[in-house]
Amino acid sequence: MSEPTVVDARLDKIEQDNRRLKLTVGALLLVMAAVPLIGAVMPEQIPKVIQAQQFQAVNENGNIRAVMTGGGIVYSDENGNLRAWMDDRGFRYEDLNGTLRAAIYAEGITYWDENGTARVDISDYAITYHDENNILRAVMRANAIRSHTSCFGIQGRTCICRAAPRRASTPWWLRSV
Repeated sequence: MSEPTVVDARLDKIEQDNRRLKLTVGALLLVMAAVPLIGAVMPEQIPKVIQAQQFQAVNENGNIRAVMTGGGIVYSDENGNLRAWMDDRGFRYEDLNGTLRAAIYAEGITYWDENGTARVDISDYAITYHDENNILRAVMRANAIRSHTSCFGIQGRTCICRAAPRRASTPWWLRSV
């Protein structure tokens, strides 16, 4: 090839690349100008209110993990077992076996052991502790703290907790009931 032919071929290639570059930049500018125009013409995509009777959260396998309805919110574990729920009464939690273990209500907080026996109850009146046989062992109130091991013997006698008068010389826990 002669030298003028090589120069002409190279010049043709540069001109072709220049035309492609102009077309690409022009198309890109056209797209960039169209995006705001399309957004201005399209209606608002985010609704102000979403209404439904029920919302469900599902995991990657399609299993329902949480449900929110007008009655409350329910949470399930990966096996589909109910674990926790919240409604107008309060919040409740179950263990893996489906046994109610804890609840928070307007009246207070209750904890149950694995056998379903209420062990601790916290209310605005008192904090109570029961053993595994559901025998009351301790009570704490604003005006008295009492261990019930001495009151509740084998017979399970009841005992009334009273606060000692302020001027008493003998502490209330040493007095006989």
